[in-house]
Amino acid sequence: MKRYSIPILVAVLMLSSGLWVGCGQKQSTVELKAYLNEASPIMQRHVETTETTNQANRTFLAAVSSGNQAEVIKALTNYVDTLDWVLGRTDSVLLDFKKLTPPPEARTFHSLMIEGLIKEQAGLGDMLSYYSSVLRYGFGDDKALDNANTLMLDAQKIWLQAQYELQDLMQKLE
Repeated sequence: MKRYSIPILVAVLMLSSGLWVGCGQKQSTVELKAYLNEASPIMQRHVETTETTNQANRTFLAAVSSGNQAEVIKALTNYVDTLDWVLGRTDSVLLDFKKLTPPPEARTFHSLMIEGLIKEQAGLGDMLSYYSSVLRYGFGDDKALDNANTLMLDAQKIWLQAQYELQDLMQKLE
């Protein structure tokens, strides 16, 4: 998940910096700026959520590497709790993104963001299922984990496409 957080973070920073403020512009430019300004805090929440997940991943991997069973169980419990929270937060981000109405030139970007969030949501659900099972029973369904990883990889590919679309939109505003 970390791979796509940096491009989205760059976009959020550009959106929040006020680079697109101006007057006397065409209506389509004004609509695009308004849309991107609305999308910026939603994308920022997503970036923050991704960073929370990445931190939980690092903590869990460090515990596994330590070989200390008590640390592993504690980190796994934290990881499951974090995945549960992240899944809820991703649901919220997705719903907020769906509420936005993109101008025509931003529809592809908007669709990609929604598609990526849907894939991520499904992947997180499978991960939560897998790791919850590991925590409760000591094992999980490897197919669920494989599916989660595939969905998360698909989401990353979609984020890359969204990044290119966002770059095109930003060029239109220059």
